[in-house]
Amino acid sequence: MPQWTAPSTPVVDRARTAHRDAIGTEPTHIASAPATWSLIGEHIDHFGGIAIMGLADLRAAVAVSPRDDGTVSVCCLSADGSTTKDFIALEKVSALAAEQQPSVDSEGQPIAPPAPKGGLAARLGGVVYTMINRQLLSRETAGADITVVTDIPDNAGLGAAAAIDTATALALLGGADEPFDAPLRARLAEVCSQAVGTFARFPALRARHSAALRGTGESVTIIDYADGSVTQAPHAVNQDLVAYALAVPGDFDCEETISDIRARERFIDDACHAFGTESLRLLPDAPQRVLDWLAAVHKIHGPDNQPTIAQATAWLTFYAEETQRAQGVARALRSRRGTELFPLLTQSQSALATVYGFDSAEKLAQLATARGAAAARSAHAGTSTAVIAYVPSTKATNFAADLAEDGLLVVPLNAGAPAATDS
Repeated sequence: MPQWTAPSTPVVDRARTAHRDAIGTEPTHIASAPATWSLIGEHIDHFGGIAIMGLADLRAAVAVSPRDDGTVSVCCLSADGSTTKDFIALEKVSALAAEQQPSVDSEGQPIAPPAPKGGLAARLGGVVYTMINRQLLSRETAGADITVVTDIPDNAGLGAAAAIDTATALALLGGADEPFDAPLRARLAEVCSQAVGTFARFPALRARHSAALRGTGESVTIIDYADGSVTQAPHAVNQDLVAYALAVPGDFDCEETISDIRARERFIDDACHAFGTESLRLLPDAPQRVLDWLAAVHKIHGPDNQPTIAQATAWLTFYAEETQRAQGVARALRSRRGTELFPLLTQSQSALATVYGFDSAEKLAQLATARGAAAARSAHAGTSTAVIAYVPSTKATNFAADLAEDGLLVVPLNAGAPAATDS
């Protein structure tokens, strides 16, 4: 399989043409957003850890125009050439939102709502619904035609869906007076993550929305979820180092791990609620105190719908150690000590597989390092088999050609630009 390349025609131009062909009218607004890739930290945001993200030059574009029948209609032209059409009524979106409201049982214990199962229409309809309820869109909004064109391959760990969310939110916002205002972009990132968490089949990786809206191509974005700060650091990729996303073509069955991710997030949420803290990272002596609390929960309410002590110990160990590794990566980037990155990324990959229990990308990471990568780490363990490989520039051409010859999807991660409106 050859290396992945995007068409030469700008994606926003193709989105404009596709919308005109599908809807028969010119779009009201168009926006685009970049692919995002994780250096480290994508599993510790809920804990209050640090996520470090880069932007790639592949993009998704979204064209929108209003409807008056209460429907959100979506037409998506995917990177593989397929076309998907779907729609959902805003009344249905409201009903789905109501299903996600928390409740308690007769003993006062929280009842977890059913996991959302929404597809693309529910996901983007959720963006519309959430923007209305967050007063970013008028309450008179009565639907939208949304046309998506994306050059970001699915299942490559590059946030194709997050780019679509982000571009949709920017396009719906349209002619805002300050479209590049940082507080507004922060709100949009929150809206996208909230909508995905409420309506979409896949759990939200909030760092992708933040990086796509608030990052830059010349640096990596560091999001610290203990205090909500978003800062920049010198890029890991430079003239001496090339990064690739590597993936096994085809779909990856991740239903079980999606359920696992939601269970771990729910455990953290319950612990935060029990201790009255916004994140476990802000709780002194969190691992031991949370384990003591969990033991008490088991004793009083039984172990149903709760992790075992051994599982919780492994998760809390990973969260704490991965946060330390992410801090080390941030320090190495800021001080431009690039060689310190590789041991940390390698340790992170090992911990993902052995401590956290998500080994979907372990074999591909081993293959990449055996073929000459200085380090290779899962792009998003549990939701894909893809890895991000860091290769010395002197070996990059042969590395990419060899793995493409083996039938892998090889995507060069060239510097991208943040999400932007086009009209």
